[in-house]
Amino acid sequence: MKRSVFFILTSLLLLLAMIASLKYGAVSITWQEIGNSFTSFDISEQGQQLVRTLRLPRMLGSVLVGAGFATAGALMQGITNNPIADSGLLGINAGAGLGLALVFAVTASPSPLLAIIASFFGAFVALIIIYIASSKLSIGFNPIRIVLLGAALSAFFSAISQSISLVFHLNQDLTFWYVGGTANISWQQLHWAFPLVLIGLLGTIFLAPQVTLLSMGDETAITLGKKPATIRKWSMTLVLLLAGTSVSLVGAVSFVGLIVPHVVRYFVGQDYRMVLPASALIGSLFFVIADIASRLIAPPLETPVGVLVTIIGVPLLLLQIRRGSVT
Repeated sequence: MKRSVFFILTSLLLLLAMIASLKYGAVSITWQEIGNSFTSFDISEQGQQLVRTLRLPRMLGSVLVGAGFATAGALMQGITNNPIADSGLLGINAGAGLGLALVFAVTASPSPLLAIIASFFGAFVALIIIYIASSKLSIGFNPIRIVLLGAALSAFFSAISQSISLVFHLNQDLTFWYVGGTANISWQQLHWAFPLVLIGLLGTIFLAPQVTLLSMGDETAITLGKKPATIRKWSMTLVLLLAGTSVSLVGAVSFVGLIVPHVVRYFVGQDYRMVLPASALIGSLFFVIADIASRLIAPPLETPVGVLVTIIGVPLLLLQIRRGSVT
């Protein structure tokens, strides 16, 4: 009963947040203009055009990105048995950002598909390094060592990205990707990103029972006839889809995958058949609200949504360490 109420209430809150995202921002828009932009769209009306061309894709992109980052984080926490695993903390987002920096160095205005492919490539390199390093007995899946490895990877990839930015004079182009933001999301980007994130989310549903077993330990999974290495490989593939696509839309935003799964487990427990879909819902809600806040804090300027998420995420990370959940 508690789980059903949680999913129903979260879905309603997400719907309200999505509607609010269409209305609130630096430019005031009436409810009538929002309604007309769907029922009788007039391209000459500035308010309706703002809703259809800017705020609607931005809102849908926030839903996708929130679900992608949060589910990727929950998945990584399950397969590594690491309570502070997150695609940002483990260097995957920074790797995707490096891929974007490389493609911007080659072409000034990369297509959305090319940007996604570049993000995938960078995230894939980071994942391979983490997987190979964690397979070594000296590191294993020890939470602290994995996070330290991720911090080193993030610093390394960020340093290379910034060097590329300086050499090719890309500071203005790449600043958006460094701090994270939703202002540049377009329909063309969503055309490619939506099916990829959807495939990733559906894949987590099918993989959830195996992730639950793996979160109990490799021995438990092996005893029940599962292959931990295979589960991790498929999970890493889904993380690549979710995190790589999300970074290509909003930049290297960290901590969403850290914050959301801990909140979710309080309501739905430890079963990843519940944790993963609940993380997608809460992640979407969290990111849409953060995006609205980024517009309202200092209008008409926007506060980067990545900065807001980091302000919330860092104290939670320190709290997790202080409570002794990371050993």
